[in-house]
Order: sequence, then structure tokens, then C-alpha cells
Amino acid sequence: MIPAVPNKPNRPINTDLGSHRIVWEYEHVVRWPFFKVLREFSTLREFYPEISKFHEAYKVRDNTWAIYTDSFSGTGDPWMFVINGPKKALVVDTGYGIGDLRGLAEKLTGKKDILCCVTHHHLDHAYGNFQFDQVYCHEDEVEDLKATMRPDIWDFMLDPETDKPLYTEGWTRDDIVEFKEYEILPLKSNEMIDLGDGYLVEIIPLRGHCKGMSGYLDHQTGCIFTGDLISAEPVEMLRDDLYQICQRMDEISGVFHGHGMFDQTPVTLQYHYNAAKAICDNPENADEKSVITLPDGTKQKYYKKYVLQATNIKYNPDKVTYEQTGRVNPYKK
Repeated sequence: MIPAVPNKPNRPINTDLGSHRIVWEYEHVVRWPFFKVLREFSTLREFYPEISKFHEAYKVRDNTWAIYTDSFSGTGDPWMFVINGPKKALVVDTGYGIGDLRGLAEKLTGKKDILCCVTHHHLDHAYGNFQFDQVYCHEDEVEDLKATMRPDIWDFMLDPETDKPLYTEGWTRDDIVEFKEYEILPLKSNEMIDLGDGYLVEIIPLRGHCKGMSGYLDHQTGCIFTGDLISAEPVEMLRDDLYQICQRMDEISGVFHGHGMFDQTPVTLQYHYNAAKAICDNPENADEKSVITLPDGTKQKYYKKYVLQATNIKYNPDKVTYEQTGRVNPYKK
């Protein structure tokens, strides 16, 4: 096997965004050209630096925008989404909480009442929640989301001595949203959020990457916003959740993941299911195998199963089943 290329800055994508990455993940062979063309040449791009110099908006449906921001933690650049419903708007995921996402959403939707939901609690998806009084999430994600409700959550992104950014330049503490506690509104699997006049957005369980990892399916446009499907514990739960949504392919017009290319064909969910099922059928038949050191110093197996034309599912072969992880099978009658 040819050794991996050492980590180095990706080839430049030239925009007037206010942030500039210092630390990069590996340049994805498909993701990079998509972003290059989209961010440098697409007429879909809307940029309002007077509101937020850290966000770019791309109109993907008549009433829906994908919102880009650089990663501020050295990992993948995340997407957020704004749906402009008849009476209310909905923000799906809030990113890092650097820059005025809410102000941008108000600009795009005409200052309607704005609701907020998150796919999961991770820093690149939920640290902007503090701009909202209430935030929806899956009921299984409530405790982990609650644990992020602290004013020190951004400290690791700044040098403890100089207070300068460690991963992405162009921002300071002054650009972080004001910390305030918010109310978490738990949703059961397949519960609806109503944006007025019967405009419904359904929470779709996609558990594995986090306990309550979920997507959101817009019943009017057919867009599904899936968050992160890149890891699973237990993999059996992700497999079973994916199986359920794959039975509803005819309701989906486009798949919008939390990272990478957007508006993918619905069959990508089938590809994710196939990979998850293959792991469950034979956990040792991985495409990549390694051992990682956890923060507490312990070693853990770290396997990857490739997803056709997409990414990979990362997993621990010792935590594939419901029984191994102590999770209850929600589909067992």
C-alpha cells in the first residue's frame, strides 16, 4: 500500500470569507473540486459580511439555503441549513457559534420567527445554539447537548497564553456569540416541527455517531438534512435507522449531509446502509484497520468501512451490537 501523503494545507479556495484555516484535514479528492467551483464561481453564493463575515449562504431550493462556515477546530468544514416556511423559519444546526448565524437567517427569511434544531451536540453543529431561546433535538441527545451549555467550550480553539486561534485565523473572542442558557425541546423519533400552514419537518433518527443523532426531512421539498453518518456506536442502530429511511426513498429529493457535497441523490442513503450492514455482518472485514490512543491513554481499535461514492463509517469492532454497547434496540417488539 502506498503511504498516505503527509498532512499539508489544501490547495487554496479563494473567497472573501473572514476566516482562513491554519490546520487542515486531508484534501478530499471529490469534496475539494466541489467546494472550489461552488465557492469561487457559483452564482448561488450570497455573502453579507456586514452581518457575518464567517458565513456564506447558497440557495438550494426556492425557500432553502445551505450555510457554509470554515472549520474552527481543524476538522471538516460544516454545513448549516435554513428553511423559510410559511409562518416560521427553521435553522438546522448552528455551527461553531462564531459570527452571527441568526442575523443571516433573519436576512434570508425576512425576520420571521426563527426556530432552531440540531442533528447532534458536537461543536461544529451546536455551538451556535446560544443565539436561540429554544433548541430542538432528539430525546436521546438531550443530556449530551445539555453538557455543552458552558461558557468555556471555545477555549480549546485558542492558545491559552496568547488567546490567538489555533486552527483557523481571522477571528477573536469578540466574534463568539454571547453565552446564555437555552431551553432544550426533546423530540421523539418521527415527530414533526410545524412551520405554519401544515409545512412539516420530521425528525429522522440516524443514531450511531451520537446517541440521538438525527436528520430532518422537509416534507414539502423532500430535502433531508442528515448531520454526520461517519461513525457509529452501535453500528446495528445506525443500520436499523438507515433501513427505515431507505424505505422512504420516494419522499426524498436530495440528501444534505453536515459536511461535503450537498444535494446528493437519495441512493447515497442506501450506500450508507449497505456499509453499515456489511460491518454488522462481519466487523473484522474492514477496509482500514488501526489502533488509536484515547485521551485517557487507553488503546482502541479503529476500523473504517468505505461507503460507495462517499465517505466511510468509522467504528470499534468491539462496539458493533446493541448488546456490546448496552443500548436498547428500539425496533425490537
